[in-house]
Amino acid sequence: MNVRTTSTDALYCQLAEELRSKIIRGVYPCGSKLPSESELIADTGLSRSTVRHALKILVDEGLVAKKRGRGAFVSKTLQSHADETVFSSFTTSMQGGRSEFETRLVDARMADAPSDTASFLRVDPASPVVELVRLRYLDREAFCLETTWLPREFKELLDTDLDRRSLYTALRERFHRVPANGHKTFEVCFARPREAFLLDVERDTALMLVTDFVYGIDGRPLHVSKRVMRTDKTKYTEPIR
Repeated sequence: MNVRTTSTDALYCQLAEELRSKIIRGVYPCGSKLPSESELIADTGLSRSTVRHALKILVDEGLVAKKRGRGAFVSKTLQSHADETVFSSFTTSMQGGRSEFETRLVDARMADAPSDTASFLRVDPASPVVELVRLRYLDREAFCLETTWLPREFKELLDTDLDRRSLYTALRERFHRVPANGHKTFEVCFARPREAFLLDVERDTALMLVTDFVYGIDGRPLHVSKRVMRTDKTKYTEPIR
């Protein structure tokens, strides 16, 4: 396994990216067992704590599930082929409905990314990335708070009007980059003060958290987006395959 010990990237990030890439490419299929911690240590020469940190990142992303006494397995909810996961513009998909849809840019800045995001984007955790925070409205009522992180090469987006155009349109027109594949995770979270204020709900209200980890058609990481959504305004339907 190719982990570059001379790289400025954290070693656990490199190992997580190597394993993630093999999962996405199907080297480790859905439901299959990953190499054990001891096997990864022997293969890479990394410490046990580094290996465990890398696996934790993949668990947090929803790609890997740990089973006590059995090891780490590729999540059974992950689609076997990454290209079956379709990522389209959230703005475009919402505008296709009958409700009135609006977006308001709340914040746009360079900021430190969460550890799982930094690992996916292949950046040093201490290196600032582009952070966009947008509030989504249906019929003039806030229902979704979305935070998106992108590599610093997209810094020009900080000066882009994202109230009236979708992020994917801006990426396509200004950078010639489009989404191709990736994976999503779904979980329940509880409203913190800022989320409660912006979404007009009580603190600790149960919300839906949807996280997108998206690659471009060139195979490079494109962005990570976390959408915190009101459960009374959200419906998720999964097709039967």
